[in-house]
Amino acid sequence: MRYIQTKHLKPGQTLASDLVLSRNRVMLRRGKSLTDKLINKVEILGYQGVYIDDALSRGLKIRDVISPDLKHSSKNELESLFFDVENNISSRINNKMKSVKTQIRKIVDEILLNNNVMINIIDLKTYDDYTYSHSLNVAILSTVIGAVLGLKKETLYELAMGAVLHDMGKMFVDKKILNKPDRLNADEFEEIKKHSKLGFNFLSQNSSITHNSKITILQHHEAYDGSGYPNGLAGDEIHLFGRIVCVADVYDALISDRPYRNAMLPSDALEYIMAGYNTKFDPKIVDAMIKKVAPYPIGTCVKLSTGDIAIVVKNKQSSSLRPVVKIIDNSNVKDSLIDLANDRYALKIIIEDIVNY
Repeated sequence: MRYIQTKHLKPGQTLASDLVLSRNRVMLRRGKSLTDKLINKVEILGYQGVYIDDALSRGLKIRDVISPDLKHSSKNELESLFFDVENNISSRINNKMKSVKTQIRKIVDEILLNNNVMINIIDLKTYDDYTYSHSLNVAILSTVIGAVLGLKKETLYELAMGAVLHDMGKMFVDKKILNKPDRLNADEFEEIKKHSKLGFNFLSQNSSITHNSKITILQHHEAYDGSGYPNGLAGDEIHLFGRIVCVADVYDALISDRPYRNAMLPSDALEYIMAGYNTKFDPKIVDAMIKKVAPYPIGTCVKLSTGDIAIVVKNKQSSSLRPVVKIIDNSNVKDSLIDLANDRYALKIIIEDIVNY
């Protein structure tokens, strides 16, 4: 299977995975053949892309670092918690928080079991579930980074809990500002910037959340060079968890469609992160992330410096920018593999662009 942006979908293509709305409501089942009407429906619901099966991607399997069922159930628990917080249903919040903590422990455990798996999956977000999908993805990516840094399991539980709740404070921000379809003005941005303190203050009343998790929520917008907020901390003044979640938060936001801009490709988002190396972002965290996040996910079609079009079939942690590819010839995939990192004849070949094929 391979990922295709919604704007490039064509009638006759076959869905490779279910399209699931909130509360595990399946909109379209895997194996469904797309029509113009269904493509229009996918677009209206706000999916930025879907996974398809076709001749080019035959035999390609993309493993996620956690199972789809765990991802869906975790997103549902998170949505339920955020709803109760936003609507001040205090009688249910403690139990919902416990449920989210249970899901977080499962996520960390599963990531550690799959520690050899790179992040090749582009999450199928919709506009409506962005908050929950984003929060969950930030927790997953933060855990993956923490594992590369050698954090112990109990520490990863704390990191992931802080990461999944990092935007809790947005439940207390004016929804007109949150959902504004274009860029915020200066006053609106100042209101948004309050969310890290609002979330920290709210969760400070909850004894089941550790201090390390809470400080993550407060500091996830602090920048390594001191240019962030709310307190303008720099370097090691920022808790390690805050530095990790800062990187994960920015990356997932960049690869997501937002009302005021289109999603970046993973390769472009990683370039942005690397441009902030030792300025906005802690360099050791960027180094850890690059080992685990594939700039060219499996199934991506790329243009090589030879002029050939190829499809990515494998990524390796040791050489994420130099994947294993197969050449596409007249809509057919050649059998021979080209390892851009290790094949001597391919060492001068570079990836010039990502193409829609």
